[in-house]
Amino acid sequence: MIHNVILADDHAFLRNGIKNWIETHSDFSVKAEAGTYTECMNIVESFRSGERDVSDYIAVVDISFKNENSYGKEEEMYGFEIIRLLSELGVPCIAFSSHDSGGFVERAMSSAIGAKGYVSKNTDEGVLLAALEAVADGRTYIQAELVEGLLEVRDISQTFTKKEKLVADALTVQKTNAEIAEELNLSEKTVLNYITALYDKTGTQNRVQFLEKMGRL
Repeated sequence: MIHNVILADDHAFLRNGIKNWIETHSDFSVKAEAGTYTECMNIVESFRSGERDVSDYIAVVDISFKNENSYGKEEEMYGFEIIRLLSELGVPCIAFSSHDSGGFVERAMSSAIGAKGYVSKNTDEGVLLAALEAVADGRTYIQAELVEGLLEVRDISQTFTKKEKLVADALTVQKTNAEIAEELNLSEKTVLNYITALYDKTGTQNRVQFLEKMGRL
């Protein structure tokens, strides 16, 4: 069973508190920490170079991770990218986030990202420890209170047509309908119709609500 932990969170106070709690209440030891995107990439490179053995580590990663080299709202979710890179290398990851809607859980646990666990920052520390124990033992773990939301989003996603899925994937806070239309080679009116259908299916009223529900804000 793995006992070495990588802790990636750009809030130093919270990161230190989690580290102290983990090491006080379990046999896990935080062997690597990252408070910036660059530090996360340095850890990734340490696995690629063979400096660290992927079989010795499990990672806890905050989804709302900023990239200090980028700008804009969309750059605040680099935790997904960090999880993807570590997972591809064989490091099992637990997504740790204040976002606890089903969409965020679904995205983190998807094959495209590859997280093995998901825990809300709003829960008791013991839940994070349970996730660490499960994932370190080769199992997946989703906080019980988040499962219903995950299943709801998965059920809704199955109702999307192929074109609706393309539009949903292209939607961001920053992109205009015209930009999405050009990207997908559709008319702007057609894009608007698809977006309206997506809102109806998800029970949302605007782009921000939709992106939040689907874990893409």
